[in-house]
Amino acid sequence: MAQKRALISVYDKSGLEELAASLSKRDWDIIASGGTSKAIAEAGIPVQSVEDLTGADEMLDGRVKTLHPTIHAGILARRESGEHMKELSEKGMSTLDLIAVNLYPFAATVASEPSRSELIENIDIGGVALIRAAAKNHDGVWILVDPEDYPKVLRSLDAEEDDAQLRRELAAKAFAATAFYDAHIAAQLQLELGEHFPEFLTIPLKKVQDLRYGENPHQPGAFYAAGATELGTSELPGIEQLHGMDLSYINILDLQSAWASANDLDDVAVSIIKHTIPCCLATHATSQAQAYTRARETDPVSAFGGIVGFNRPVEADTVAAMKGHMYHVVVAPDYEPDALRRLKRRKDLRIIRWHPASSRPPMHFETAHVWGIDRGYLVQAPDRSPHDEIPMRTVSIKQPTQADITQMRFGLRAIRHIKSNAILLVRDNRLIGIGSGQVNRVNAVRHAVEQAGDLANGAYLISDAFFPFADGPELALEAGVRALVSVAGSVRDQEVIDTVNQQERILSFIDERHFKH
Repeated sequence: MAQKRALISVYDKSGLEELAASLSKRDWDIIASGGTSKAIAEAGIPVQSVEDLTGADEMLDGRVKTLHPTIHAGILARRESGEHMKELSEKGMSTLDLIAVNLYPFAATVASEPSRSELIENIDIGGVALIRAAAKNHDGVWILVDPEDYPKVLRSLDAEEDDAQLRRELAAKAFAATAFYDAHIAAQLQLELGEHFPEFLTIPLKKVQDLRYGENPHQPGAFYAAGATELGTSELPGIEQLHGMDLSYINILDLQSAWASANDLDDVAVSIIKHTIPCCLATHATSQAQAYTRARETDPVSAFGGIVGFNRPVEADTVAAMKGHMYHVVVAPDYEPDALRRLKRRKDLRIIRWHPASSRPPMHFETAHVWGIDRGYLVQAPDRSPHDEIPMRTVSIKQPTQADITQMRFGLRAIRHIKSNAILLVRDNRLIGIGSGQVNRVNAVRHAVEQAGDLANGAYLISDAFFPFADGPELALEAGVRALVSVAGSVRDQEVIDTVNQQERILSFIDERHFKH
């Protein structure tokens, strides 16, 4: 039997000593590069350097180490091919039977905001070439890219039975690892070029955790993070679960909406989410407990079993105000100790701390949706919250006061979180009526007005797009709405303006719609 040989070249040296020692005890020859060779030698394990094997020194400041025919021929030779084995023998080369490689930490380097030259030097070339070569020839070569897999291969070697299934699994993992790695590099270079929609969009995704289930209990689900292995944790990126059962698919969608809608607002804000839509949303200048109470008054029935989002650390007074109200998840940047202690009394409540400054690798998009049987993706730039400087021109005779403008802009901040067709009624910095997901805009107005009831009198209406007819504004005006904000662009804009002027109310147009489907 030919002498077995392993080539090891790893940046992450987890499990290295155990792997090298175990192979050495099995009488394998070990070849290693640079720092890996030094670490193995310091552990008292026999090791041969790459330079000794190839007869060639490292070149170009280490850019060329393992890129050599002696190495790649030893990996790629087909063991069942007499011609391949004869050619190796004639050239004085031998097979390499196990390759253990992991790569320079490119994504972690990006997160450290390096110089461009440092970034480029952290693009691994030789390691990727070794991985791909061994993965291609996995029928004859073990390929290891993850220290967690070292024991599996060692057990297979002990069993003296070739595990073809394990070899295929490791090869698939190896190709996925190099694709994942290259995706980060492509994303960073495209970001530098300002390419939001490149011809080839690569998405580096790593599984963070399996979920309890998907949208329904019979649907399995998992969460994948857009980030590198070296940046990943056992938790969702950027958030920490402090209490409660595992999160489900729907929980994650909803807590994202709760966080985003609350944190789009500058004052102390509270948002309660049902099915990714804020059913309750309010702010207060100073009091979080008051913001919560005012938000929940919008729709206490829908708030039951919802997800609560905060844009400030949760206070004990707020938890006291939540007494008797049932929720599935609470998400906030932090929690006062007494508030957290009280919340943990709720066995079934998931408590999430979301770190707003969490690091994320560069991505070119915020949302992507699987599209039908073609298995495509719809990719778009995120719909950022309207800044206070967004042009809002008054087209009615009656002009808004500064107090009116404050409420209208509050509504504009909230409207992008409501599913189209979307109508909001707001007053005193809180939602009082919501028309969401309706198939026509007049029904959206009707739902919002009915929910607001008497509070509609003197309220402010925000529409996520233009009114195609004047019937929607007519309903709102009949209910006593003081001012409307709509998108310009309907062929009947003038009819809407005339309708508002007849009632001596306020109408302002913006040019940016905010559909959410």
